[in-house]
Amino acid sequence: MNRTTIRKISLAPLVLSAFVFRLAAHEVTNIAEIGSHEPILIVEKNVHPENLMVVYTKVDAHGHFLPDPKNPARPILGFYWLMGGKAYKPVNAIIKTEIRKRLKLELPPIGIATHFVIYLNDLKEVKSDIKQPKINVSIDETTGTRDVEAQMNLGPSDENMRIKLSAIYTEGRAFPPAVYSVTLKGEEIANGKLTGKKVTRTYEAKDRAN
Repeated sequence: MNRTTIRKISLAPLVLSAFVFRLAAHEVTNIAEIGSHEPILIVEKNVHPENLMVVYTKVDAHGHFLPDPKNPARPILGFYWLMGGKAYKPVNAIIKTEIRKRLKLELPPIGIATHFVIYLNDLKEVKSDIKQPKINVSIDETTGTRDVEAQMNLGPSDENMRIKLSAIYTEGRAFPPAVYSVTLKGEEIANGKLTGKKVTRTYEAKDRAN
């Protein structure tokens, strides 16, 4: 219960500012309303940042992602608020729909047992050489614990460096929709292992509209 740090996507009507963090320091993994689960990313808005959104999945006793009861071909991918960082609250359907557009689930051809992909669609709106903005979600058991981990590859300008994704910061506007910049934060992975080298990359909008 002590593994996550929680950070940001803003869905304010006029200014959108998003930070998505992989859990790292103070993690909640069991809430009565949804049961035992594994957080993937935290979404924190710039208005009332004390209210945190958790993006989560579920894993069974064999280390496999649980399928969505409404669509068994898909893994469980859910969202909830921690009001004040503590109190559970369901996510409004409109906000949930918006987040599913920005973090779009795609299934791998081999099934969902231990791996699935989320597309970070905001990267398509900026000057980025990351042609496939894929976040790979998998189950890591190398440390003796069962953790859900998010990884992705940067573009050719970074020699396609692999990183363990810790944060995504997006600045933009919700209405009408516009993305001004996307910043990725994480740690380099080399030969399948974390190197300790922190990585931050910012990609600016293709055409900045006011």
